[in-house]
Order: sequence, then structure tokens, then C-alpha cells
Amino acid sequence: MFSFIILHYKNIEETIECLTKLQSLFQDKCHMVIVDNNTLSKSEEKLIQKFTKDILKLDKNYGFAKANNKGIAYARKKYKSKYYIVMNNDVYIDDANFLNIIEKDYKKYSFDMMGPYISSPSKESVNPFPVIKDIESLNKEILRCKKLIKIYSNPIMYFLLQGVLKIKHAIRKPNIPTNGDEILLKSPLHGCCIIFSDNYLKKYKYPFYDETFLFHEEEFLYQRVINDKLISLYNPELKVFHKEGSSINKSNKKERLSKLFREKTRLKSLYLLIDVMQGRKKHE
Repeated sequence: MFSFIILHYKNIEETIECLTKLQSLFQDKCHMVIVDNNTLSKSEEKLIQKFTKDILKLDKNYGFAKANNKGIAYARKKYKSKYYIVMNNDVYIDDANFLNIIEKDYKKYSFDMMGPYISSPSKESVNPFPVIKDIESLNKEILRCKKLIKIYSNPIMYFLLQGVLKIKHAIRKPNIPTNGDEILLKSPLHGCCIIFSDNYLKKYKYPFYDETFLFHEEEFLYQRVINDKLISLYNPELKVFHKEGSSINKSNKKERLSKLFREKTRLKSLYLLIDVMQGRKKHE
């Protein structure tokens, strides 16, 4: 009845921890599918096989949306589950009642998709997810993204920006979003953990918008929720922990280049999003 789709990229320790928790809680109640974005070694694959034989090894890094779409398609064809829980490998579940809550809420709300209350080290991974909802906000985000690309492309400008940000943070506390404490039926959902019902998957060719590589997948889903009048359920009773890659330490140079890559990739997603919001592209 339940299939977990777990996206793996590089960090085998997090994937093993995620699988260990799932196995200890749910044992034979679910199927676990690992989607590997072309990073698993043979020894790492053997470690995963102790938990599941369902390892979908992709021929290259497809990013978030495409890789998860492939994983969901694999699980649907093989297991024909009622629910598909799509998670990052750094998302952990500790509640043995997790699957029961999903089943109970589907009977009550017939949701298309569902998201949990998210705990995280930074407290920035939250539901409802703060999505971009209109063209004006989207255009502002595109301009902001372009400015950041310019800064991150220049080591000196990046160094100066870091100094300015430290001063700003010392003067005022950053505005950190919080998880909601009420059930919502039209909630934007964080992409780190989303539960899709099979009823939702029957409606569309792709669960996630298939043209993005990384970032802003939540906005594309939210556009679908609003335009197609879907039920996107947020229930704070359902809980996960999102580690957010907190164990990875980077040097200054690597951090700058990582941020540059992120903003360039984000900009591509934002341009695709504006096409979808203005009706120039169809979200299949």
C-alpha cells in the first residue's frame, strides 16, 4: 500500500540512516525504492541491498524532479501502491504511526498530495512552504537571482557581501518561517517530503514538473494545486526531521562556487516557472 521513493546523491551515510529508521518502524508495511543519481559505488550499493533490492540506478544526474519522476514510475509499475512517499535521503521518520496518519487522512480528505510538519537544524524547512505566488514576486526573485550570480561570480564581491551580511545579522535577527499548527487543504508543500496519492498520479504524466533540474519544484506543484483545484493537505500531526545536509562542511571557495551553481540553476527554474504561470508552457 505504501512505497517510499528516496532520492540518493553522494551521501551514503544519510541514505543508510534514512533506511535504517524506515526498516525499524515499518518492516514489511512498505516498499523502499532508492533512486540513485549516478553516484553509488558497488560497495555502497551492497550496503543499500541489506535494506532493499529496489535500487534504480540512473545513467546520469537528473536532479530532483526528473529523478523522482523516474522513481515514482518504477514503483507504480512494480508495486501499484496507494501512496508514494517521496523523500530526500536526509529526511528521517521517527513516528511508528506515520503511515496510519496518511491512511486516516486520505479517508477523510481524499488528498492529492500531503506534507508533514518539518523539524530541521536551521528551522528553515517548513510547511506550508513559502512559495512565489504571483508574477510580480517572481520577477523580483529573478532580479535578485541575477544580482547574486553577479556577486558569486566575483571572489572579491563575494567576500565583501559576506562581511555585510554578518553585520546585518548582528544588528537584526533574520525572519525565519515557522511550521503551521493547523490543517490546511490548499497548502504549498516543501519538496523534501511529499506524499502523493495514486489518484493524483493518475491525473498527470509527471508528478513533478519534468523540465527543472533543481529548485522551485514546490512552486510548480502549487500552480497545479491552484489551477486544477487539487487537495494539497498539510497536517502538523505528521512529522519528519530534515537534516538539510548539515554534516557537510565546505571551504570558502567551494561554498562560493556552490552558491553560484545554485543561483544559476535556480534562475533556469524561475524562467520555466514564469512560462508556466503565464500559460506559455503546459505543466503535464
